[in-house]
Amino acid sequence: MPAAAAADNTGAEFEDEGVVAAYVHRTPYPPALFDRLLQLTPGRARLLDLGCGPGKLTRTLAPHFAEVLAVDPSAAMLRLARDLDAGANRHIAWTQGFAEDAPLPDQIDLITAGASIHWMDAPRLFPRLAAAIAPDGVMTILGGDGPARAPWIAAWQEVIQAWVGKLGGQWNGGAHQARLAGHQPWFDVAATEVFTAPMTQSVDDLIEAEHSRATWSRAKMGPLAPAFDADLRGVVAPYARDGQVDFEISSTLWWGRPRARPRPA
Repeated sequence: MPAAAAADNTGAEFEDEGVVAAYVHRTPYPPALFDRLLQLTPGRARLLDLGCGPGKLTRTLAPHFAEVLAVDPSAAMLRLARDLDAGANRHIAWTQGFAEDAPLPDQIDLITAGASIHWMDAPRLFPRLAAAIAPDGVMTILGGDGPARAPWIAAWQEVIQAWVGKLGGQWNGGAHQARLAGHQPWFDVAATEVFTAPMTQSVDDLIEAEHSRATWSRAKMGPLAPAFDADLRGVVAPYARDGQVDFEISSTLWWGRPRARPRPA
């Protein structure tokens, strides 16, 4: 699929109002992760958040930066971001568009990308980032925004994998792996760090968070969604107390610099 077509489809996935509504139920990033991002960024003039979604990274980091550009192709996501921010950070420029095309400032001190980098076209994007980042600036990529450790995690993952097959997909298939790794030749990683935190969430919200992911959107699943929810509920309900369940969240931080040209194979 051509890059532009892939990007257009990505925007369509996240214009789904059901996906957007479910997004607020995704777990937060561990607080220590934000502390580390700020430690890595002595310069605080400009922040760029790529694929910002509802602003989970943007809104927490914005008070520490003079200028903030938050880019996302989904108008629906940006409406939610503005609603959640409620005008607290008026210096955020919420910008609808694809990261590959959005006007970028120069001398960017921190570039962030959460659960979004795999949707982007690295050959188009990374040369632009390499030209825009400040000499001592840092690019960070984050992974992990769901439950990571609990007695029920293995069974939860078995349900997820089984449903991928029921919907005609292949768990961690070659195309999926290629998309996840597409940015790697364009990114020089200085270090990889992992951050964890305890989390308590209602069973209902935990399940609803899955519907914020493109694979499990209610619009896409249609009449199969209640059975999917029931399978997940059957796994986690025995561990719940008063409708709440405890688990650990874990997020991985890769930090380094974008490349103007890909690393030789």
